[in-house]
Amino acid sequence: MNQILKPSIDKNDFIECEYCKNKLYRKTIEWELYGTKRTIILDYERCECNDAQIYWNEYDLKKSRMLEEEKKLEIMQEFSKKVERIIKNSKMSKRNLNYKFDNFAPNASNKKVLDNLKNYSEKLVNGIEKKGLILVGNNGVGKTHLACSIANKLIENGTPVIYGTLINLLAELRNSYDTDNNISEMEIIKLYENVDLLIIDDLGKEKPSEWGLEKLFTIINSRYENNLPVIITTNYNQNALVERLSLNGEIETAKSIISRLYDMCYLVKIDDIDHRIKKKKVSNCGNND
Repeated sequence: MNQILKPSIDKNDFIECEYCKNKLYRKTIEWELYGTKRTIILDYERCECNDAQIYWNEYDLKKSRMLEEEKKLEIMQEFSKKVERIIKNSKMSKRNLNYKFDNFAPNASNKKVLDNLKNYSEKLVNGIEKKGLILVGNNGVGKTHLACSIANKLIENGTPVIYGTLINLLAELRNSYDTDNNISEMEIIKLYENVDLLIIDDLGKEKPSEWGLEKLFTIINSRYENNLPVIITTNYNQNALVERLSLNGEIETAKSIISRLYDMCYLVKIDDIDHRIKKKKVSNCGNND
């Protein structure tokens, strides 16, 4: 049994105070382990003379500041590692990771939307906003760019994000069935259900199977019940989305999913031209081939 004994001093080990020449003895602590006494050697006593007290006050202040700086550095390093893990787990491509508000080209048609989404992303980062977004617009108007700009803002601030098309997200679930996969379907679903922000890009572009629709409902319903945000990008309005997700005339599951999304999200319509086509035309200007 361990027994902590009283701290003591070693009368044979001392130094002199450089200010008043008072003897300062080595401090020790003795403790007993299963009948064997052991000694822990500590620092020398601190002199109580005025000059020594001034020195030790300054010493303690410097040491405290140094420890604070080391702690800040440690926190920054841990934060950097966390951001790296978030980027790795976000499932965003290199292109999507480069999408930022700063490199989005605003114009008269989308300037207000851009400003509103910047403000929205700040509220998400600060935990003020809980609702998600449904970004609706034609191809090439910047829906994915804006959604990823929000995601990257959160990632930069250490907030976990998962991004993908519905097909890609469901593919992750199917991959869990492989015998050599070390993560289960339930674990992936829980990840989709609980991640701070889930982004589903191009919803409605491809029809899911009955199995996929069931998984989508499970994920959206869980986030709905737990007040966690989802960002959806789509080319389709509410009724068209229900139709796109319906299977063999059965629309109830699709209606339930879209109803929840419209209840838990702000609707943002982006009216603009297809910038991908515009860039292609500009790049061909003056080309006589």
